[in-house]
Amino acid sequence: MIRYTCPTAHYAFRTYDQSDVRGGPVTPADVLMVNLLSLRFDWRDVTPLFVVGETPHVQLRQALDEALTEARALPALEDCTEEQAAMPALREANSLALAVPRSPRRDRRTWGPVAVSKVLHRLAPTVPLIDSYVCAFFATRSPRDIRLRMRAELIANQRWLTELAERHPVRGEPMPLTRVADIAIWMDAQPS
Repeated sequence: MIRYTCPTAHYAFRTYDQSDVRGGPVTPADVLMVNLLSLRFDWRDVTPLFVVGETPHVQLRQALDEALTEARALPALEDCTEEQAAMPALREANSLALAVPRSPRRDRRTWGPVAVSKVLHRLAPTVPLIDSYVCAFFATRSPRDIRLRMRAELIANQRWLTELAERHPVRGEPMPLTRVADIAIWMDAQPS
């Protein structure tokens, strides 16, 4: 945790975590922030979200906004009930992300639950970050199962996670426990 939050380190803490967050819907800048967490989005992944029409990209952006509204109305993940942690609007956004077609000039899928989590977490930390390390730690690729398992871990380890959160504030507030858990999982998997 100390290495990741160090002001001279080349990690995303000073950029992704500390950048200002405003209320309102998802913006193009919010989507591009995922690049700070190792995704490779470019204009082909962002601009189609904000056009006028009924395309898979526009439907995804609308679902992201609905998931964001849902998540902002919830307490921190560790304080959610299991029903609240199910987050049906987030489930829909994840489903629509997988339905976005790949660009014919790209050899990989860019949209999916990982990208959705990285867009939404900074704006609503109730949405835990998902990546391959988190999936391996919780032994599942199901976003819903990850939320439920992370919630259980946050509750079981709340005391020491809260101490870490208070030592590493984000925008003047204790770091969300979902982010503390993500950083701890990610840093533990990195070579020394």
